[in-house]
Amino acid sequence: MCGIIGYTGNSQALPVLIQGIRLLSYRGYDSAGVSVWRAGALHVRRDPGRIEDLAPGWDPDALAGTTGVGHTRWATHGVPNRVNAHPHSDADGAVALVHNGIVENDLALRKELEADGVKFTSDTDTEVLAHLFARAFRGDPVAAARDLLRRCRGQFALAIQHRDLPHTLLAVRRGSPLLIGLGVRENLVASDLRPLVGRADRVLDMGEDEIAVVTPTTVELFDAAGAPVVREPRPVDHTEREIGKDGHAHFMLKEMHEQPHRLYELVASRVDSDGRLVRFDDVGIDDDAWRRFSRVDLVGAGTAYHACLYGAQVIETLARIPARAVMSHEYAAAQPVLGPDVLVIAVSQSGETMDTKVALEAALEGDAATLGVLNVRQSVIGRMAGGVMDLHAGPEISVASTKAHTSMLCALALLALKAAQARGVTSTPYGDIARALWALPDAVRMALADFGAAAEAARDVRRADHMLYLGRSWDSSTALEGALKMKEISYIHAEGYAAGELKHGPIALVSREVPTVAIVTPGRMRERMLGNVREVRAREGEILIVASKDDEEARFLADFVLPVPTLDERIAPIVNVVPLQVLAYETARLRGCDIDQPRNLAKTVTVQ
Repeated sequence: MCGIIGYTGNSQALPVLIQGIRLLSYRGYDSAGVSVWRAGALHVRRDPGRIEDLAPGWDPDALAGTTGVGHTRWATHGVPNRVNAHPHSDADGAVALVHNGIVENDLALRKELEADGVKFTSDTDTEVLAHLFARAFRGDPVAAARDLLRRCRGQFALAIQHRDLPHTLLAVRRGSPLLIGLGVRENLVASDLRPLVGRADRVLDMGEDEIAVVTPTTVELFDAAGAPVVREPRPVDHTEREIGKDGHAHFMLKEMHEQPHRLYELVASRVDSDGRLVRFDDVGIDDDAWRRFSRVDLVGAGTAYHACLYGAQVIETLARIPARAVMSHEYAAAQPVLGPDVLVIAVSQSGETMDTKVALEAALEGDAATLGVLNVRQSVIGRMAGGVMDLHAGPEISVASTKAHTSMLCALALLALKAAQARGVTSTPYGDIARALWALPDAVRMALADFGAAAEAARDVRRADHMLYLGRSWDSSTALEGALKMKEISYIHAEGYAAGELKHGPIALVSREVPTVAIVTPGRMRERMLGNVREVRAREGEILIVASKDDEEARFLADFVLPVPTLDERIAPIVNVVPLQVLAYETARLRGCDIDQPRNLAKTVTVQ
């Protein structure tokens, strides 16, 4: 995701900013830029592309100066190009501003500014912030920052320069992380620790709705009311320097805990806070195209294929377009009937999955419309597809996908909602779905807060050699994904089934030695799922149930309950998979497995 680096001190800022951008590149980005203060003016350079290609073209003489900000951008509002890249400025060039996060009410603020004569040059919510700050600034940066906090909704981290404030950086935080690095006669601002290590030996963590005024020798903190804040800095410790897992034991653990924030950013980038608008102007599919499509094919492999299964159901249910999921390695071999009225959606975390690339090639040869749902826009599939929808999950290091999978599910639900909107499907409950999407981050956070329930169950199932996972309707794909996580990292043989298949063979495996995981959350299929659970109980099978916290019937039937908050059944799979991730993680940890790099597996499969 987007990254911020700011520097003020005695050294030239540009080399520090370029190195900071390199260290932030693990987050994923599609453009980068810098601003440097010199001789009463702000000198800005910004372009799409990678820092290795951009930095040689940035003239160090034109960008000479000892105070500046830099940014890596992952496009949310507007396509990746020069005008949408950061830093953003006001019309007079008095402000240079970089921004992580989402301004939820940017459309209303933009309309207000345009009514006052402001002309926008970009499609971003960030430019709104630059104009607002420039208008509010009357010599007092804290007062202008307080005006931003008062007027803007959402989550954001900002680093701001003003041409009238030499050797000064302003930092503003609401929601998105922002750190102040304290060095010797130099100070820095960054969105995470990596760019600070080596230049700062102490760090100040900015709190919620706080403002920092940073010079080479001073840092002043203020709250949203303008009152000074006193906080002791912390040292940059050995763990943070050497491991880079933010204090977590494994990347998988860290990435599971990132899911609420990543889902928030994805939803906020597409849906207004009141649920009235789904933004998809950047994916290359207009409303006429959505109305023209007679079929949607979703192709993916592994975790991405499980997301495709959910995506096909949610698109067909909400948008009323026939949709199907196909394993990407089988797509071309099936010689599908294609044409301009067919949309092929390629789902991939890396955008480099060879099987999915080959499927996309078949779609392009068949003259189908194509869309990539990806975590890396500037990837092979991203360059091939007619349009790209970013997952905004941020880099995923652990081989076993967690946050990318939940982002895939969320992205496909958003896509289905947009398609329904474009096609004018009156039966789709837009308000219910939008509210459920906005509730996702807190629901996932609550599911992760019940970590102990899955950990307790893991102490029992760690002994197993085989497991069954069962789900119906919306959660049949959740069962497949839960089983995949378990087999990937714990090496327990686990199989996922649509629960209606239980009596057609898998029930022969039921015993105390083969634990069964059942997903029993509210919805049309709940009673039938409980019937399947009773069938397992009647054969003395051990049962783990993913269920709502207050489901007493599930608690009565289960040996272990993995509690989740209740959401609309069409969105619930995004939450229901979370305790299954935790169960797999805890089981693998207790079995002493290599969690982040399980045997025989690679993060990106680039061969067929």
